[in-house]
Amino acid sequence: MSIDCFHYFYPAFAPWLALSLLLLGRNPHPSRLRSIASPLIAAGILLIPLEHFPLVRWIALLESNPSITLTLLLAIALIARVGGPRLFRSQDWRAAWLIGSMASLVLYPAALGLSPFDSYNLGWGPLLAIATAAITVVLLVIGNRFAYVLVLVLLGMIFHPMESTNDWDCLIDACYGIFSLIATILIVISYKISTGHSGNARRKALP
Repeated sequence: MSIDCFHYFYPAFAPWLALSLLLLGRNPHPSRLRSIASPLIAAGILLIPLEHFPLVRWIALLESNPSITLTLLLAIALIARVGGPRLFRSQDWRAAWLIGSMASLVLYPAALGLSPFDSYNLGWGPLLAIATAAITVVLLVIGNRFAYVLVLVLLGMIFHPMESTNDWDCLIDACYGIFSLIATILIVISYKISTGHSGNARRKALP
């Protein structure tokens, strides 16, 4: 596959994976028929022609460079949902959301005009890749599997297979950033509730 073909087809992967997950529904154990049919139906929907272009090309106008991180996370989720191995544990997903939130808070305030410092420029030099490598090493040491996603992100930063050559676009996009922030907020709320309940239980246990 030439690099031009990759640039053409790559933006379709994330929408296809996301729509496949949506069609699978919330049932944690979908039937084999549904597991096979959902990705096929998703592909068919995305190939519906609109004004001489498939629907997926119009979706690509909203996000022409889905991050490597988002695409891999969607693939990991879909593999688990269709009966494949569960590659990620809960702590791996938490790391994915936390790092996505931190990256969002560094990158997007400037894009929204909330910061005078244009952090997107960091993606043109080696600093972002070095920071990503450092985080990857820490995650590898503690045995967190999100590190393997970041390894592939680092390879993307080195070889630049995507249409954009800015390292930020390998690591994060708006969809991954929004999901990460929402998930991190829910994790914090859940932690506060659980610690509150455990604290109440300890107080009640005291004589």
